[in-house]
Amino acid sequence: MQVGEIFDKASGKLPMVPKVVQELVASFHRSDVNINDITDMVMHDQVLSARVLRLANSARFGSSRRVGSLDDAVILLGFDNLRVLVIASGVTGATLGISGFDMKAFWLRSFAMANTAKLLAKLAGLEAQLGYTCGLLADIGELVLYVAVPEQAQQIDRIVAGGAERIATERMLLGLDLTELGAELARRWNFPDEIQEAIYRQHDLLNDEASPYALLIGLTSFVVSGFRHGMSPEDMLAGLPDGVLERLGLDRERIAGEIDALQQSSTLVDELF
Repeated sequence: MQVGEIFDKASGKLPMVPKVVQELVASFHRSDVNINDITDMVMHDQVLSARVLRLANSARFGSSRRVGSLDDAVILLGFDNLRVLVIASGVTGATLGISGFDMKAFWLRSFAMANTAKLLAKLAGLEAQLGYTCGLLADIGELVLYVAVPEQAQQIDRIVAGGAERIATERMLLGLDLTELGAELARRWNFPDEIQEAIYRQHDLLNDEASPYALLIGLTSFVVSGFRHGMSPEDMLAGLPDGVLERLGLDRERIAGEIDALQQSSTLVDELF
């Protein structure tokens, strides 16, 4: 099966993100973003605005004060955090209601990926908000499968639940995997090439052409999966892949100083919906 076939089967059923989300994702390397214009656009979308405020008050973003308005969010959290809140709210809101899919479990892991990627990006000297967005969207191709071929997607889930590796199972049964579908969805959402490439190459870390953000997402997946399966901080530090750390300019000593924060971001559970 080809990527185009999957998207043909999903035609008319795939989610679309709000225009303000597309503009914010495109703004990562721009310094001329008008905060008031962005806030105004979000305020005119009542559903998106409500979801942003709910996330702003969740355990992942909450401050010591309750965030009661978008203006409060800008003041208390800053524009960078507001930007990722809008992106997260827009993407999660666009993907609600896919039949047979455990949406809550999916987004709980996706937010763990996003927040862990953000921490690792800071340690590696990468753009933290871009790292966050790459982590949030790392597995978005899984949603495409459930929209296009739900019976096969459920079959893959059952096989994976039995211990099989997801990417290998998808390639065996479909001839493609969620990284290809996720990268194509990001392209159709007009997201930057950096995000598309990070999604596509996140499991291809031996490839010299893998970008820093692809390496970041691959490392993030290792950390999140390990901690979510009960790995201790000591074992995590010892098991981190030397090659990936070297290419990202990371050392174990720097990571050791943030290992508790990485464990928390990988395992934190709060109500997102």
